[in-house]
Amino acid sequence: MKKLLLVFEILMVSVILVVFSMGLSGNALAASKIEITFWNGVGAPENVVLTELISKFNETNEYGIHVNEEIMDWSTLYTKLLLDYRVGAAPDVLTMQQSALTQQASFGVLADIGKLAEEVGFKKEDFVETAWEGTQLNGTRYAIPLDMHPLALYYNTKLFRDAGLDPDNPPKDGEEFLSCAQKLTKDDRYGFGLAYSGGIPFRIWMSLVWQHKDGKILTDDLKRAAFDNQIGIESLQFLQDLVYKYEVVPKEEASPDDDFVKEIVAMNITGPWAMYDFNKYESLEYGTTPLPVIYDQPATWGDSHVLVLTATDNVQKMEAGMKLIKFLSDESLIWTQKAGHLPVRKEVLESEEFKNLKLSKAFAESLPFTHYYPPIVKREEVFGREATSPLVVMIESVMLNRETPENAIRKAADTINQILAEE
Repeated sequence: MKKLLLVFEILMVSVILVVFSMGLSGNALAASKIEITFWNGVGAPENVVLTELISKFNETNEYGIHVNEEIMDWSTLYTKLLLDYRVGAAPDVLTMQQSALTQQASFGVLADIGKLAEEVGFKKEDFVETAWEGTQLNGTRYAIPLDMHPLALYYNTKLFRDAGLDPDNPPKDGEEFLSCAQKLTKDDRYGFGLAYSGGIPFRIWMSLVWQHKDGKILTDDLKRAAFDNQIGIESLQFLQDLVYKYEVVPKEEASPDDDFVKEIVAMNITGPWAMYDFNKYESLEYGTTPLPVIYDQPATWGDSHVLVLTATDNVQKMEAGMKLIKFLSDESLIWTQKAGHLPVRKEVLESEEFKNLKLSKAFAESLPFTHYYPPIVKREEVFGREATSPLVVMIESVMLNRETPENAIRKAADTINQILAEE
């Protein structure tokens, strides 16, 4: 009888231990679940693609991570980031423009992610060099590049054929570009679209400056403007001549993208993001090609969407955030297929799936000679797209024929020098 009682007691203890251990396992599993916040600043309509990828991560990741996404425009994101960080309410992971890294890093809100990046398998040799190098500052890695989006030339293949031009042989240099633009200009149709204000026009001008052998926007020490010379003037004169000398651009054009869709203009310079909208119009037949080399060498402006972690002592959230970054980087082909932005992972660029994206080829060919904005803290003051930004004012004054290129260049350089002197 005593033996039976002993056996019964042993069994009861065993059952209790099993139940207790199951409870501990359940608690451990629950403890392993972690929620992180992700800020999506990518502009509409491409931001919905990123939202789809976040949903996929939530559904498929095996780490017990759930991502809460918040969508906002870039201006709100950058302003809110610093304010929220100061009160301990910053997001764990967020998108950012490469051009904003220097400023945001100077505020101390970004984490050094070099070690975490290595731990999940990120390597320099796996990325386009410009994108990889452009996401670290003074040897500290602050971001992982998700894409690059350089400028390239879109052209209407139907209008090319109608004008007796070969759509399989788009313009490659300045002479060919002007010849095509003139042949495509007829009645109420123009060869080329060029807005008078906003960000794209001065980015085109910057690209032309970089196409000169010694062309620079800022001095090497980033303390002064470097375009107040014949290179800057000549590049600006070229754009003005397209309107007033060659008359291949609509007067006071507001939206080259809209005019391209309406076939009012036959050629248009913009980024790969435009494909998202252009592809909605089945009747629009178009091709893409790298920016024509107007001067000495190929060059174009570009930026990147990058992924960053905010500085925190919470190692668990940092690790969870890096797992999300790794997932998004691994899914960059989907990002390209749906949003148009160029992948910077070499294995994706070399994949058959990417090579089948014919319209993306021109942008991929442009990656080796794509230039980022110079890395300055006062990026927004110097390279902003607002009406009062010095480069926007410069372009608009010349395109409206209010200033000569010489005067406009001098005034823009003086303003930028004052801004940089205060940095």
